[in-house]
Amino acid sequence: MNDRYLYRAKRCDTGEWVEGDLVHSVYKINDVCVGKYGSEVGMHQVDESTICQCTGLKDKNGKLIWENDIIEAWSQGSRAIGKIKHRIDGTWIMYPAWQNGEMWYLLPNDKGITTVEVICNIFDHPELLEK
Repeated sequence: MNDRYLYRAKRCDTGEWVEGDLVHSVYKINDVCVGKYGSEVGMHQVDESTICQCTGLKDKNGKLIWENDIIEAWSQGSRAIGKIKHRIDGTWIMYPAWQNGEMWYLLPNDKGITTVEVICNIFDHPELLEK
């Protein structure tokens, strides 16, 4: 995977996740593709409801964190689980952000350490947030 890709989504034909640039077609309604920009090869029509933007952040295992990922984080012995959302001010947060009496941030601490771990994404396992 190339870390420069900004989006991922599920392909309409196979249901597989693909990563790449997001391209909106002016020729067809709902023709949204993810793939390498400027190339017909590797372009895939995707389910618009599954489009997720990359946060540019990585979890404690070095895995990229995407919008709508379900994550687990620890702070002072307290555990929180939530979904990644993009706030209107541009900040990436775990939602719900207020859990166990504190705010949960995605950014690493001042030593560059994070306790955030990606568990899965909301589209493949929505039941994890229902608990």
